[in-house]
Amino acid sequence: MQFNSPPLLEVKDLCISYRKGGISSSIKGPVCAVKGVSFSVKPGETYAIVGESGSGKTSIAMSVIGFLRPLTGTIFFMNKNIWELDRSGLRRLRSNIQPVFQNSGASLNPRMSAGKIISEAFHAIVDEHEKEKALIDLLRSVGLDREILRRFPHELSGGQKQRLNIARALALKPRLIILDEPLSSQDLSTRAQLIHLLSSFKKAYLLSYILISHNLSLVRLISDRIAIMKQGVFIEEGATEQIINNPSNNYTKVLIEASNIKNVKTG
Repeated sequence: MQFNSPPLLEVKDLCISYRKGGISSSIKGPVCAVKGVSFSVKPGETYAIVGESGSGKTSIAMSVIGFLRPLTGTIFFMNKNIWELDRSGLRRLRSNIQPVFQNSGASLNPRMSAGKIISEAFHAIVDEHEKEKALIDLLRSVGLDREILRRFPHELSGGQKQRLNIARALALKPRLIILDEPLSSQDLSTRAQLIHLLSSFKKAYLLSYILISHNLSLVRLISDRIAIMKQGVFIEEGATEQIINNPSNNYTKVLIEASNIKNVKTG
């Protein structure tokens, strides 16, 4: 992590609301999902947002990507306010900020082969031989064989699908990858392999990650800083080890005790 560098991403006073209503709904008017959240992410840093389902974690991610306009607040990425960008600016933004979601299968077009899914990211490479080499090198970097290029998503295991999603995100050479519960549907062996991959890519490409998770064991392994979120607000934020070893909020203490990592020391 580049401690003295300016933030790659800076979120200030973010408020996100949804409008609910209708005959069957007892809730009328806007519902605030995120209430005045502020944070920053430096180059090469992994910033984790931890909280229970419905706390507002994914709403923040969707707003940072540029898919969900906030009610108020600003999001600066590479010193540009993303909600002041035109269409071409938003396209460039989305090539620099890539998501990897929990449901690896739902993120892949079932009608496209693995090769087609990834090769779309190499549209700027005209020479087919050069494109094929780049594609194979990328697959190899995430632990996938060349023969997978002809397969369709339904022919892949859960771990292969998630590796394919990671490869697709990396193909665009982003600065920031948003990991929204990326490993929760994977078995223990696959999870360990993917953690190793994500850590190695972070160092090799100076990637920044926003990790959205409820799994404090995973968060402790790969994050530099952590924010604990509850009901749309950050209730505690700081260095990961500081929060886990010396939490100040009762809700954080409950999460840590439930995770069985309280007395586990990292190596």
